[in-house]
Amino acid sequence: MLRFWRTQRSVTSSDALSIVEMNVHMDCEGCEKRVRKAMSRLEGVSTVEIDVDTQKVTVTGYVDRREVLRAARRTGRAAEFWPWPYDGEYYPFAIQYLEDDTYMATHKYYLHGYNAPVIGSYPNHAFTHIVDDHALAFFNEDNVHACAIM
Repeated sequence: MLRFWRTQRSVTSSDALSIVEMNVHMDCEGCEKRVRKAMSRLEGVSTVEIDVDTQKVTVTGYVDRREVLRAARRTGRAAEFWPWPYDGEYYPFAIQYLEDDTYMATHKYYLHGYNAPVIGSYPNHAFTHIVDDHALAFFNEDNVHACAIM
């Protein structure tokens, strides 16, 4: 017997409940309403939470995370997956990271591994401490207790 139809599940549905966190650039309440409406129209979405101050959108439901990102980008807003896990000890305020010069948004999430199941990175700071001040003073010519090798 031949079958002329396919029995497959919907592409947007998922087996497990997932939480998708994204960074979506929103300027005003109209942008927020547009993003909320686009997210709530997706099949399998149960809740949509939007924090305009940190520009964070959290979608909970039985959805594919790439479909959620695609729907957010269709609204005309710049969107990417939430680039770091929140860690209170490492970064107490997420807004400090958003104002930092090392933050850079990207739309090429396939090239940068954003379609991987685990996403998270810590920012690279603009300063580095390679040599301690005491080590620098140890080889200073003005220091009377300096190394006699020099």
